[in-house]
Amino acid sequence: MREVENYVGHVRTLTEARDALATEYERENEQLRMEFTQLQLEHESQKKEVEEMLEQEGLLDIAHSSPSEQVAYLLVERSTLLEKTEALEQQLDSSSCLDTLWAAQPQSRTEEQARDSALCACAECHWHEAVHRLQAAHGEIRRLTEELNAQKTRHSKSAPTSAETLKEEMEKVKESEMSELQKAREQNIRLDKEILALRNRVRFLDSERTIFLEREKKETAKSEEASVLEEGNSDHEDNQALHKRCCQVVESIKCQNAQLLHKLHKLEREHEDLVERNEELESLLGETQNQTKDEREQFECEVDELRKKISHLEAELTQAQESLAMANGKATKEAVECQEVLKTHQEKVDVLENKLLEEKEWRKQLVCDLEVTQNALKEEKKELQNSKSELLRLYSELQVLRGAAEERDVLHVTHERLQKENVLLETKVSELSQECEQLNQLLTEEKKHEEKCLASRRVCTKAAAKERLLEDRSQSWEKEREQLCLKLLESNKKMEELEKQIQGNHEEKQLLWEENAQLRKDILALRHQLNTSSTVPVRLKHEASFGEIHPHKPQSPMGSTDGDVKQCSPGGKAATQQQHEQLQQLRQDLQRVQNLCSSAEKELRYEREKNLELKKHNILLQQENIKTKAELRQAQQKLSDASKTCSSLTSQWELSHQKVKELELQLLKQSQAMKQQSSLAEKLAQEKARVAEAEKTITELQRKLKESRHQVQLSETHILGRKQLEGEVREARENEMKVQRQFQEEQRKRKLLDQQVEEFQQQLRQSHEKEMELTQASAELQVQYQQQEARLQVLEEEKRTLSNEHLHCQKYSQKLSEQLLALQQEKETLHSEFGHIMKQVDISIRKHNERKLRHKAKLRRAKETFISEVKQRDMRIRHLEDEIKLLKTQAEKEHGLIRQVTAANEGLHQEKRKLLQRLHDVEEEERSNKLTLST
Repeated sequence: MREVENYVGHVRTLTEARDALATEYERENEQLRMEFTQLQLEHESQKKEVEEMLEQEGLLDIAHSSPSEQVAYLLVERSTLLEKTEALEQQLDSSSCLDTLWAAQPQSRTEEQARDSALCACAECHWHEAVHRLQAAHGEIRRLTEELNAQKTRHSKSAPTSAETLKEEMEKVKESEMSELQKAREQNIRLDKEILALRNRVRFLDSERTIFLEREKKETAKSEEASVLEEGNSDHEDNQALHKRCCQVVESIKCQNAQLLHKLHKLEREHEDLVERNEELESLLGETQNQTKDEREQFECEVDELRKKISHLEAELTQAQESLAMANGKATKEAVECQEVLKTHQEKVDVLENKLLEEKEWRKQLVCDLEVTQNALKEEKKELQNSKSELLRLYSELQVLRGAAEERDVLHVTHERLQKENVLLETKVSELSQECEQLNQLLTEEKKHEEKCLASRRVCTKAAAKERLLEDRSQSWEKEREQLCLKLLESNKKMEELEKQIQGNHEEKQLLWEENAQLRKDILALRHQLNTSSTVPVRLKHEASFGEIHPHKPQSPMGSTDGDVKQCSPGGKAATQQQHEQLQQLRQDLQRVQNLCSSAEKELRYEREKNLELKKHNILLQQENIKTKAELRQAQQKLSDASKTCSSLTSQWELSHQKVKELELQLLKQSQAMKQQSSLAEKLAQEKARVAEAEKTITELQRKLKESRHQVQLSETHILGRKQLEGEVREARENEMKVQRQFQEEQRKRKLLDQQVEEFQQQLRQSHEKEMELTQASAELQVQYQQQEARLQVLEEEKRTLSNEHLHCQKYSQKLSEQLLALQQEKETLHSEFGHIMKQVDISIRKHNERKLRHKAKLRRAKETFISEVKQRDMRIRHLEDEIKLLKTQAEKEHGLIRQVTAANEGLHQEKRKLLQRLHDVEEEERSNKLTLST
């Protein structure tokens, strides 16, 4: 009952933990939904801001810019783009190297896990082989017992009937049984010593396990106190050493388990030997009972012969009464001879009674010895069960240690991943700082360029006609910019499609969670069924205890009924033991299913933690993007202020700079998408491995089902054996009825004899006066008759006790039959429930396969979309490169035109100067002429 209560408490704690986990999952889902809505709002706000910036700053400023300034800005931006693309390619190469290193480490771990799983599979195979061997040994033992019974029956038929040979054989049997009992006691003492040694070994293993756990705690504390830089080098070596130690400890524990299993096999063999010896003792008891039956039959035959002789003597007495007058002397002689014959018969009867008493005492001693041996066997069985439970506990602890080692490996993996992500973030921060420095340099250069432009504007006042042509070209540039904006909108749409695909993946995860909840419900139903089935062995134990409470009565002369009851009771016990073993196997199957579910929950938690870490990382990146955007806005404001005073080159530079930033964002998003897809591929590989493990567990469960069906067939054979025993009991009952009829006939004969004795007494009274000597002889005969009547009364009492015992046996057999019917019904219910459970498992497996196929199809679609997007990106890059080449050619042409214009302007300036000098000379001449005229 305590075990049942503990199991119920464990189930309750599991349900409470499940409810707590469900609440936590719901809270996490709500938080994720809130975060998703916030992200959507932020994304929409960012889109609106970009549109406003384009409307405010893009279109109006381009009209006031010159084509030469646009060409110079594009050349500068082209150089920056080329530098950034080279840096990105280097980063991709470094990330591929890291991925290769990252993939090399799990390969070693997977190999170690494969070795551990292979060792576990070998151990399970050895265990199954041992079970099959035990079953074969049990079958051989049964066959040998049947052959021994057949030989005993043949021997009993061909046994001699002489009393002297029986005595010698009985003495030999006593001596052999005493020697065997001594050997059995010695073996029991030796088994007790071995069991104590096993218990000490188990305690030693427990102490080692506690020491190992303490060491692990200390080492974890030390590793936490160490710095982050040292963890990258020293923790890896410590983990490898710990991993090696764990492997060594696991191997040592496996060796110890193998030794314990070997010792268990030895103990089971010795137990089987003891069972065989007990069966031999029972067979010897059956032989002694048969011998006592034969002796009683002989005794009854002798009594019948004595009665016949008495009747013959009575006839002779009647003849003597007739011939009294003829020969009184002869009568006296015959009476003396009759007395001597009666004395000899009495002596024989006394000797036979002494023999019977000795045999009864010897039987009692044998019964006591058998009870002692049975108690010892029960104690040994209990100790074996305890040792098995301890072995199972050790096996569960080994599994716990393996799980802890795996969790530790996972933590190390996550730690290394975080370190790599930190390195990547640092590189990104350094790149952003470099970009800021470049922006500052560009601003200084732009200021210088603006000053140059002011100087050039003073010169270019006369080239208005040529500027109109350049304005037309700027309009063409505006059209091209609008096309680029449309392309950006298309890319945003594709990003929205990717977000929808991510939402679909989240929905698939929710479906997986629902499947896990269904599996948990199925497990709870199985546990409830097991609780209902566990009440059955408790009731059987109560009934077995009720059967053991009834004391064993002294064995009567008709001992065949006792032997039949003893043969029935071990069969019932064997059936109950088999049902207990079946229940234990079902519990073990449930424990394995629970372990699988717990491992699946751990994996889901690990995936959740990964998702949370990715979300945090995305949030940090978004914050950094927001900061950079704010800084860029400030820079843009400064540039807008400068652009009011400067030429249209600044506005075009800002537009091209915005385009470059958008391209950078697209590249970052694409790199993030690549990383997410790689993580999804890794998750897919992990899920495939898990599916393979689940298939292996399903095959193991199918094997166990086959074994349970085999055990059910064995129980059916036991039931058939019981039916045969019931038929034998019926035959024994019919034999008892025949014996009772014979006893009634003997009673009738005795009544007739009593009537004859009374008539003879009357005749003796009539002839008392005549023959005093004959009266004395008749008195002695009456005393003998009284003694025989007393003996007959004793025999009648014994028969009554036998009848009572027979009724008790009938009641007990009825109870056993009822118990068998109940057990059969329970077995049928369990079989039906098991079939229902297997159907549910098949349905769940089909659903899982369908979901796998859907997931694969979605992944294929995602891959196709990704490939198409990559192709489009490559096409865009090529198109941009072509445009850059065209811009280069146009810029060269414009430079040539500018040079021509500047040369023409210089010529015009020289002509202007010459003309001015001529005008000045002419004016001076006119002034001089006027002066001369005036004078």
